[in-house]
Amino acid sequence: MTKTSSYIAAALFFAGVSNVNAASSVDLSVTGSITPAACMPLLSNNGVVDYGKISVKDLGPNATPMPPVTLQVSVNCDAATFFAINIKDNRENTVGGINPSRSYFGLGLGENDHKIGWYMLKMNNALADGAVLPMVESVNGHTWFPASSNTVWQPGWMRSVTGPGSPDYAPVSMQTFVADLQVSSTIYKPKELSEEMPIDGSATLDIVYL
Repeated sequence: MTKTSSYIAAALFFAGVSNVNAASSVDLSVTGSITPAACMPLLSNNGVVDYGKISVKDLGPNATPMPPVTLQVSVNCDAATFFAINIKDNRENTVGGINPSRSYFGLGLGENDHKIGWYMLKMNNALADGAVLPMVESVNGHTWFPASSNTVWQPGWMRSVTGPGSPDYAPVSMQTFVADLQVSSTIYKPKELSEEMPIDGSATLDIVYL
């Protein structure tokens, strides 16, 4: 090997080392913004749907639908704000007897890990600052889809409202939001029941600032 080729080989080697060193680090960015407005969500009846005591003899052999119950969800902000309501199922993986189960909320586990049932949510009659506006939903806060009053509100999805005729369904800024939240439950009869089995559905509504 000539001296020239040796120099070239050495230069390529050190160039490779330099590239390796350059790729051995990465930057972390912590971003976001602090909004001057604060929003407070509320549910009527303290957010409780109580079916009382249900006799196991009154349950059908398979699934027994319960009468739908409607609560009112409201949000009040200090000032007009872009926000959505996200809902989380605190009893996920307890939905039984329905497919796809990811669209519904669980009612907890009973004796011998019996899946008590499921409930679904629908939102309708939405008002933003007193005006009737179309509802929209999103799973990531960036891409939005229309959500009619018959569209099931799935766990992990956000709900908001958009302006009439908005091509991208982007949420609008609002100070107050009011809507009806319909809860429809279905109970599955346990094969064994030696003691009272509590119905234990639980979900959390969070405000997401957009």
